[in-house]
Formats: sequence, C-alpha cells, structure tokens
Amino acid sequence: MVVETIDLYEYFHIPRGGAKGGYLTAYRHGQLVSSDKKIRPALLVIPGGGYAMVSDREGEPVALRYFGAGFDCFTLDYSVAPEHYPAQILQAGMAMLYLRREAAALDLDGQHIAAVGFSAGGHLCGCISLRWDDAALVQAFGKEACEAIRPDASIFAYPVITSDERYTHAGSFINFCGDKVRAEEYSLEKNVRPNAPHSFIWSTSEDEAVPPENALLLYSALRRAGVTAELHIFEKGCHGMSLCNIETSWCDEPSAPISGHNAHWIELSQEFLAEHGFAVRKG
Repeated sequence: MVVETIDLYEYFHIPRGGAKGGYLTAYRHGQLVSSDKKIRPALLVIPGGGYAMVSDREGEPVALRYFGAGFDCFTLDYSVAPEHYPAQILQAGMAMLYLRREAAALDLDGQHIAAVGFSAGGHLCGCISLRWDDAALVQAFGKEACEAIRPDASIFAYPVITSDERYTHAGSFINFCGDKVRAEEYSLEKNVRPNAPHSFIWSTSEDEAVPPENALLLYSALRRAGVTAELHIFEKGCHGMSLCNIETSWCDEPSAPISGHNAHWIELSQEFLAEHGFAVRKG
C-alpha cells in the first residue's frame, strides 16, 4: 500500500492564507512487479462532523474498506468553523481536480472517480455533485475546468441536504455558510440537475440528528430530474453509524443485529458502483 498526504494548496499553487484544511490522504495499491498493470477506480472520502470537526470514524476506516474492494481511496481533511464558505467547497473541488489531473500518473481510471460523504460530509459531497460550477469554483478554476469536479458517482451516507427548518441540521448550515452565502442556496434538493452523477443514498428511520427526510428529499429531486439513484432507509440505527460496527459507530452499545443489517450499505454501494462501470481493469 502507498500512503501519502497531498497539500492541495501547494499542488495548485494557491496561497493557503489561514486555511487549516485542504489535505488529501491517499491509500493506493500501487503496482506489483510480478503482476499485470492494473487501472483502478478512485473514491474520494469526505467525513462528516457538522462542519465543526472532521470525523476520523468516517475517514480512514471507510477508505480501507473500499480499498479492500479494489478502489484507490483518498480522504479529505477540509476546513471547519470558524472557517466558512468558500473554503470547504474549494478544498473538495481541488481534491476532485487533483484526482482527474493525476489519474494517469496514479494509475487511476479518470472516468470512474466517485465520492462518498457522511452527514455534513454528505452535504459537501453534494456541493461538488450538484454545484460543481459554483461561483467560487468558477472563479478559482474557470468554468471549463469545473466540469471535472463533478464525481462520476456519489454516495450519500445519512447526508445533510436541506435547509428546510422542519428537517435541517441547522448547525451544519451555520458553520458552512457563515455570513457569506444564504443557506437556501445550498439546500441541495433545490440544486439537482439532469446531469448530476449516479447517486446512492442511505439513512435510518431513527436518525434524530439529521432526519431521513434529508435523504428522501434528495432522492425525490434526483428522480424528478431523471438521475439514476438508489435509496435505502434502514428501520433502526442512530446517526453517524459509519461502517456500522463497534469500531466506527458512536451509538451507545450498538446492537449487533442492527449494525450487521445496516452494514450491508457498504456492499450495496459497491454493487451500485460496479453496475456503473467502477471496476479494476488491466492497463
């Protein structure tokens, strides 16, 4: 395994200023001398944390799980409050552009780069999936380059989606927007377009932090737009289950049957990606 950290500001020659985030950690297979060259799909992992912190439970453990399925994985350490928009969306955009531009050098399939986001990380995943031509991204990279920011498929795990006060996770929107942009503009169900990426979404009926209506609103908007989407709402389980095991779930004494059942989201998402061409191939 090749593990390395990329400073995205340094790579793009963008002044860091006071930004604390903007680092990408790579978990790559590399090439075995005794084996045929392999070209791999890539996955950008965006942990949650309410834009107040970056959850380690939803970073490396997730990357390693998909790594075991043949993906080269990259976890994003992004800025959080008191840094606000546009820091987070710029850093996620840089991460996707880095993967596109370095795909050949890293033996990645540049046409099969997915993103997975958890909770507020799901919101950030949605920003690059649905607002890939956001004004801040266009200003930084140009409109043509922004087309490469959109993932080829997106996985949303108990995502923060809506600013609707009935279902919103208000803290995430406060921390993301600051006083720079209005929450309504980044209510993602209002930003769905027909050319949005294939999308896999999951949540739980018992999620009291980010109600499952967030997932339902996103799925409904994608369906209306004709975007390929798959939705799973599990009956039980708290918010933030990550891989749904005792190592990554922060539920109090998570029930083994519940965790084991909900953990199927991982294989289901991998099957969804495989259906859309995400597979290891010979170089």
